Amino acid sequence: MSNIIESSHRLSPARKAWLFLRLLSRPALARRLATLVTEGYLAQTGWMRSAATDSVVDACGAPVPWATLPFIDFLTPRLQPHWHVFEFGAGASTLYYARYVRSVIAVEHDEEFARRLCPRLPAHVRLLVRARGSPDYANAMAALDVAPEMASVDGRDRVRCVQAAIPFLALGGVLVLDDSERIEYKPAVADLLTAGFRQLEFWGVAPGRVERKCTSIFYRRDNVLDL
Repeated sequence: MSNIIESSHRLSPARKAWLFLRLLSRPALARRLATLVTEGYLAQTGWMRSAATDSVVDACGAPVPWATLPFIDFLTPRLQPHWHVFEFGAGASTLYYARYVRSVIAVEHDEEFARRLCPRLPAHVRLLVRARGSPDYANAMAALDVAPEMASVDGRDRVRCVQAAIPFLALGGVLVLDDSERIEYKPAVADLLTAGFRQLEFWGVAPGRVERKCTSIFYRRDNVLDL
């Protein structure tokens, strides 16, 4: 395989097409690739269904976060029905968390998207609409009546959101930062580590996406995930 697979960063479109055809010309490899999509990992995790339907779902069509598949596999069996979850950035993940926890509060900057999402939300989910870049968006956790066991940062202005969220997590609460590999989010990672959090990285692909990325859980001692 090493004589066939090359870095995509060095390939022209014509070279990529030639390489793809060469891969498919090998029957054993073509069968493996087909199985990966039809009944293997990409089918079992819902990756293929997400790609085919342009949605963010698992193999059964239920919404999941647009985070890495290893993160979803790790987190799902550990979510608890008494938890409160706060999200920066609403969407499929809001519906996902709502299936497992007591309450979900999400802040969203896109009014039109929020309007379309609202009819799909169950009664224990609250959606806040705050202007992009406003202090009310980044500081939305400060107004909560109950400190959340988990805060998910996957919306706008992530560095400020992380910084603002740290003091308002529940005792033992954890913070999830999606796309944590991005250079622009390094200050948020640094702030979390300085505040005494440890980082657990989950590298892989997200539903329907092909780029390798990272979703990280940040936790301290005696945390709700028993890490």
